[in-house]
Amino acid sequence: MVKEEHPVQAPGTPHEGVPDWWPYVAEFPDWHMWGGVGGLLYARRPRTSPPVVVRAEDAVDLRDQIKRAESRMTSFKSSNPEPTD
Repeated sequence: MVKEEHPVQAPGTPHEGVPDWWPYVAEFPDWHMWGGVGGLLYARRPRTSPPVVVRAEDAVDLRDQIKRAESRMTSFKSSNPEPTD
């Protein structure tokens, strides 16, 4: 169950209760991040097939998981070029 997803907030805008992963939102604009039940953090990349979802126990690990997922998606695209006529 998802507690809530947070929209991107303008840099420098003060906000109480800002999640610890919040600084990484601007670094990964194509990802949706949220805190789940039990303290796990989640991120998903919309409009991917198959769906790309990562989870982590803390913000630094979530950032690393997203970077690894981005790397896998990039390497998959480069190893499967579009067919030519």
